[in-house]
Amino acid sequence: MNAKNIISILAALGIGYLLWIVLKWVLGFLFTVTVALFQIIAIAVIALPLFFLIRNRLTSSR
Repeated sequence: MNAKNIISILAALGIGYLLWIVLKWVLGFLFTVTVALFQIIAIAVIALPLFFLIRNRLTSSR
């Protein structure tokens, strides 16, 4: 094994490691955004029927 092979192997491992870190960060960010959007949608699904129920109860005359 000559020096060029060793340097190329070390460079490939280093670049691969950096790309792995970037990939983990991007996937973690996408997962966080997805969970946040799911929470907003879940809150809207629960709150919208409650809004109409409360509004109808308050506006109905007894």
